[in-house]
Amino acid sequence: MARDFPSIVNFGSAFRFALEAERAGADFAAAAGVIAPDTAWQTKLEELLCAHDDRVEKLTTLRRQIEEGSLEPLRGFDGSPYAAILGGEPAVTWPAAGEQMAAVEDTIADYHEAFVTYAGDALGDQARAFAKAGAQARAAAESLRALLV
Repeated sequence: MARDFPSIVNFGSAFRFALEAERAGADFAAAAGVIAPDTAWQTKLEELLCAHDDRVEKLTTLRRQIEEGSLEPLRGFDGSPYAAILGGEPAVTWPAAGEQMAAVEDTIADYHEAFVTYAGDALGDQARAFAKAGAQARAAAESLRALLV
């Protein structure tokens, strides 16, 4: 499951990274759904897949708005720690896949939160969308961990 995470050099590449992160979340959810132990897990993972797809659509719209404006440089914002986790291969056994999915959701939340912290002022109103996406991913990670207990 190779993902192409760009080096973050400006807002455009930061948005592309966010889109790749959300797509990776959808891929991990789909892979975990194949080996989920029951219909409750399959349903939860399908919900997560749909949530990631929805966020891809929303972030794509925001990206177009940003690209119409300035694409100022982002220096020192490094996506490699996130890419290391999100670019990995899906676990092939259960409950490892469920645990990995929780870690993926946390990583996506970490990225969105870091982007808002790093560039929130420049993002303006769009920062709320990233904060919301981060909160949704964080809540998903918590709900997955609760199901794993």
